[in-house]
Amino acid sequence: MKTEKEWTTEAGLKAQVIATPMGHRCGYVGVPEGHPMYGKHYDEVNVYVHGGLTFSHDEDGLWWFGYDCAHSDDAKDPELMSAEYKKVFMDWPRFNEGTIKTLEFCVAECESLAKQLEEMK
Repeated sequence: MKTEKEWTTEAGLKAQVIATPMGHRCGYVGVPEGHPMYGKHYDEVNVYVHGGLTFSHDEDGLWWFGYDCAHSDDAKDPELMSAEYKKVFMDWPRFNEGTIKTLEFCVAECESLAKQLEEMK
């Protein structure tokens, strides 16, 4: 996996977008200890983000919430794919269905997620 971008959101929370070798992106926002959502399972957090939250985990003193862009309406980005995955997926009939979720799209989703999480304080 490759980190495409790491930054502090407008809401003041850490965020990152990761590119996977399978050809899709994932976005994450971390809340610090003391935040009311710290330690919560992603199913317990009522926010709107692309495809819904699919991840929660503690790392480096932050509790990270994440989403992925690997849903049925999300196309794989061939530029992100490893050679092994390209061999497997490029010939699939549904490979080009859906839309590629760009880095810009994922940054906007992280900003929205951060704002929603910050409003829960």
